[in-house]
Amino acid sequence: MKWYLDFGHGGKDPGALGEFSKESDVVLKVGNLIKNTLEKSNETIITSRTNDTYHTLEERVNKANKEKCNYFISIHLNSSSNKSVRGCEVWVYDKNSKLYNLSKNICNSLSKSINTKNRGVKISKDFYVLRKTIMPALLIEIDFISNIEFEKNLSNSYFLENIANTISNELLAFVNKEV
Repeated sequence: MKWYLDFGHGGKDPGALGEFSKESDVVLKVGNLIKNTLEKSNETIITSRTNDTYHTLEERVNKANKEKCNYFISIHLNSSSNKSVRGCEVWVYDKNSKLYNLSKNICNSLSKSINTKNRGVKISKDFYVLRKTIMPALLIEIDFISNIEFEKNLSNSYFLENIANTISNELLAFVNKEV
């Protein structure tokens, strides 16, 4: 299987900002942990970036399409002006997406493993990466970086590994593999 892992934002676009961390840095760390786990299970991984560089949404999608990846997984952190909001959610293009059940499984597992609300699977035809990929795609919002409790945990490498392992396990289970 060939996976495209999109580590959201990067470079001039830090994404959502917490008090002391930025989305682009966190998703790069988590994404690389996922990449390593999937590669250990003999999965082929293409990534949007390997460091803190900026790539347009069009560049990301074009690379995934050109590489003929089987699945597109975009990794993000959410943000809200309400600092108490928590929860994971996964976005897909529509309910007919081949990744709809995987999205539900990711939400269920992440909410349990990091003790956050399960905000469920959301539908959007507006996200560029869901609209323009030729392969099934999903976009994970792990939790809210604007929540100080969650953000404090991001400095703990065990916590980041837990997030990555949870997502990796669900991706591998989807293709009938184990870690």
